Amino acid sequence: MRGPGRLLVIGISLALVCGCGIAAVDPNQLLRDGKQSIDGASAVHFTLTSQGVSGNGTMITGGQGDARRPNSFAGSLNVVAGGFPVSVNIVSTGGVFYAQTPLSPRYDKTDPSAYGFGDPAQLLDPNHGLSSLLTACAGATNKNADLLNGEQLDEVGCSIPGTLVAKLLTSADASQQVQATVGVDASSHQLRRVALVGPFFDKTHSSTFTVVLDKYGENVSITPPAG
Repeated sequence: MRGPGRLLVIGISLALVCGCGIAAVDPNQLLRDGKQSIDGASAVHFTLTSQGVSGNGTMITGGQGDARRPNSFAGSLNVVAGGFPVSVNIVSTGGVFYAQTPLSPRYDKTDPSAYGFGDPAQLLDPNHGLSSLLTACAGATNKNADLLNGEQLDEVGCSIPGTLVAKLLTSADASQQVQATVGVDASSHQLRRVALVGPFFDKTHSSTFTVVLDKYGENVSITPPAG
């Protein structure tokens, strides 16, 4: 066969290969891969951003830092307190939480709930940290792939009980489900991004928190602040 007819057959064949030759990744397997990557990491760096945050009291809006297994964290978190944005330096290790505000020359022992969030030192805890949310995902479905810093992410949509998210982050109504989009690196299978949408500070208004994870296994030392 020659000419246009042959080109048409080739075109149809290529379309069939492209459309049917690559099976969709099992969304539950992606969640398992994501959990395994976190649970196997000695340390990880994270960046937290938010959208649509509104409500009363002290509210976390973002931050960044390093988490080290089994229960250590160091970094800074952005909060709104009394209507004013504040950056709070945080060290949490061995079950003791320290915070330093811009108005204080030192770190003070306190409770993370005073700043409107859970203890970030739990981030790598396999039973109570970020990876525990993945095993609680219900109705997992494939979403469109996305790019993050040049890496292809296979993404999964699911819902997570608000009670679990409240323990790790916060919630104004833990009885409501939180909608999640989980992004797993297509090559390394590392959990790279988790976006959560729920009533974090207002029962009638949803806001979004997005956690981006990188620097798996980084060499970081976290110790209690001097004094």
